[in-house]
Amino acid sequence: MFSWLLRIASACLGPARRYARTRKDEDGGDNGGGVADGLLWSRDLGRHAAGEFSFAVVQANEALEDHSQVETGSAATFVGVYDGHGGADAVASYLITSSHT
Repeated sequence: MFSWLLRIASACLGPARRYARTRKDEDGGDNGGGVADGLLWSRDLGRHAAGEFSFAVVQANEALEDHSQVETGSAATFVGVYDGHGGADAVASYLITSSHT
């Protein structure tokens, strides 16, 4: 239903993934020079148009409801922290019922 939106987002986020791992599961075995264990992951200094950046995420427990995101590109950096208090499907349910097509 929203496949066109996913294609647009994928095209926009593709260049950002060259600069920063945006989620722990995108690691692919390489920590990006950072730390990775069950509840902590990070990325060491990386290059950005405005200088250098690094980030870290600390989870409270193994069942992750919250999500964080770091997107870097040549002109901007986006940092998102999403509270998943209602569970992983809470946002999806809200978007489905609240989005206009």
